[in-house]
Amino acid sequence: MPIKGIRYLSHSTDSLCKTNLVNESTESLTDEGTEMIDSQLMGEFEEDLKELEADSWSNVMDSNFLKHLKKDVIKRQEVIYELMQTEMHHVRTLLIMMEVYSKGLVKKLQLEPQTVDRLFPALGELLDLHTSFLTRLLERKRESQLEGEDRGFIINKIGDILETQFSGTKAAIMKRVYGKFCSRHNEAVNIYKELHSKDKRFQAFIRKKMSSSIVRRLGIPECILLVTQRITKYPVLMQRILHHTKENEEDHDDLSDALYQVKEVITAVDSKVNEHEKKRRLKDIYSRTDSKSIMRMKSGQMFAREDLLRGRRLLYDGPLQLKNSQGKLKDVTAMLLSDIVVFLQEKDQKFVFASLDQRSTVLSLQKLIVREVANEEKGLFLITAGTEKPEMVEVHTATKEERNTWMQIIQEAMQSIEKYEDEENPSETEEDKRLLETKAKEMRGEETPLTIDPLSHSQPIPPITTDPLSHTQPIPPITIDPLSHSQPIPPITTDPLSHSQPIPPITTDPLSHTQPIPPRDCWRPKLRR
Repeated sequence: MPIKGIRYLSHSTDSLCKTNLVNESTESLTDEGTEMIDSQLMGEFEEDLKELEADSWSNVMDSNFLKHLKKDVIKRQEVIYELMQTEMHHVRTLLIMMEVYSKGLVKKLQLEPQTVDRLFPALGELLDLHTSFLTRLLERKRESQLEGEDRGFIINKIGDILETQFSGTKAAIMKRVYGKFCSRHNEAVNIYKELHSKDKRFQAFIRKKMSSSIVRRLGIPECILLVTQRITKYPVLMQRILHHTKENEEDHDDLSDALYQVKEVITAVDSKVNEHEKKRRLKDIYSRTDSKSIMRMKSGQMFAREDLLRGRRLLYDGPLQLKNSQGKLKDVTAMLLSDIVVFLQEKDQKFVFASLDQRSTVLSLQKLIVREVANEEKGLFLITAGTEKPEMVEVHTATKEERNTWMQIIQEAMQSIEKYEDEENPSETEEDKRLLETKAKEMRGEETPLTIDPLSHSQPIPPITTDPLSHTQPIPPITIDPLSHSQPIPPITTDPLSHSQPIPPITTDPLSHTQPIPPRDCWRPKLRR
């Protein structure tokens, strides 16, 4: 069953095998005058290659012995045998790439090592990775050999080997090397085509190698494709082994974990391929954009062609239509970068920033508002907020689903920016909360942050609270009268004659005992008309 979400990797493979390898045989493998032999290529795996030549596990086993086995046991062994057989073929393909093509191109054609590395990226690491994996599988096969049988075997436990291969350090290596190899698939094939079309010596070399019995007409593009496909084969094989493994068997849990891990590896590889494709796409658009084209953003900042690559990543792109003030739709290419949306139009086979009624077609994602257009299932509004005069751009897509996709990815990009800003610049309110919490802890006598001296690693010396000469507590300030040696007289708060409280200021008229007449400017007499 196919793995959900795989967009850039291919989905099947079968023909694919290794080695440690013979030292003297390498020269004969790349020698145009010598017919290559499979045993030279496979080295230490020569004997195992013969044992895995049968079409299926049942063909290896004695027919009378098979009659006593349950169907699930037979089917499980058939899939395990297929796993080992296809892994052997895969290592063989990697060896052809390394021993026949890679070394031959360097030795016979004096091709630059950098060019060969671009043809076969991370090939050495891939070969090491799968050689060790195949070695463990074949060791388990030998451990499971049946007594009295020359070739017969039953493998009861395989999950531990698979879990080790697709988790931890091995998984990290697999993500990196397959991510590199698969993402450069198209580039490698293009280099091959260019060499084949221009270099006659290269053509003759390829023709000679493909005619040999060991290569079996397996060319460089075919080898590259098989390697990119191989990683998608593992989940299918593991799922089939798991299907024929009972839940109460010891191997079931390991197989389940290995299946989960290999899907994680494929997702990571797919993500790297996707990211590489977007980088290449952004560079292609940049190279096609007119160097003189420039656009003023709503903030007043000028945006030029060079700004497309200035620390920005392409998140999504595709054809859209912009609606102008007359209601006409204009075809454009839209690019969602990590912090902006850019609309380009074609002019003289080049891209320029799209024109739209004096409105900017380079929109910042900060404070951008995305809304659906009422009664228009293919339209959306992009509103530049946070300015005195917000601007609105109406965009139309080919389908409703495409409109929804654009809205979703734009909103996700905006949320990423907000999250990044929150992490980099915490708000004053949050900072205030932290300060208040620290102060509250100090008042409660709780532990305070680290208070040791960063140089001496000891507690800091507290401030001096004693007299530096007498080493006694400092004399407190004098609070008694220096003459009478008594407490100072407090300020008089009573009338000095009557010894009573001072008379409050008069607030009534002294003659009529009524409230004083307010000042003239507080009232006006009514004038008679």
